[in-house]
Amino acid sequence: MFKVFVLSMLFLSWQGVAKDSVSYFLKGEFNATDSITGIGFSVPIGPRYSTVKGEFVSSLNYAEVLDEDGDMQDFMAWDTGVRLGVYGKAFMYIEAGFDAFEVVSDDSRNDDDYYFDKTQKNNSVDGYAGLGAGINMPNMRIEGFIKARQIDGDYWDSDKQVFYGLQISMFY
Repeated sequence: MFKVFVLSMLFLSWQGVAKDSVSYFLKGEFNATDSITGIGFSVPIGPRYSTVKGEFVSSLNYAEVLDEDGDMQDFMAWDTGVRLGVYGKAFMYIEAGFDAFEVVSDDSRNDDDYYFDKTQKNNSVDGYAGLGAGINMPNMRIEGFIKARQIDGDYWDSDKQVFYGLQISMFY
């Protein structure tokens, strides 16, 4: 937990000196059985007035995911990623990232299952890749996206990998 706190404080102090405005967002991702909702922020990377640039994106999410056995798994995730795109009044981007909680700490989603089944599956760090597009307005941005996600735990794998969603951002 201390690692998460230190990393968060370092990043928040860095983003306070960013040249461009930081955006804060709410997002929702869904498919037929699963949902991921979150809050987060993004920081522009690259030349200030260029239309081709990147963004660092981070969000804290609550996920409810159906596993291959038909059980609903719920957990917190800390998506951390980068985007590269063409940004103007309308914009589009590609995105890739991972669950930082699984990098800085043990995956505690499955502690109860440890005593029931000693055969551990491969629990790799959850990751995602996606495409998105949207519209920039003064102090606000609305975007839609689709993501392919790899989500698993020590003893389960998610049933579905494709999510679609909507994100609303505010600039300050």
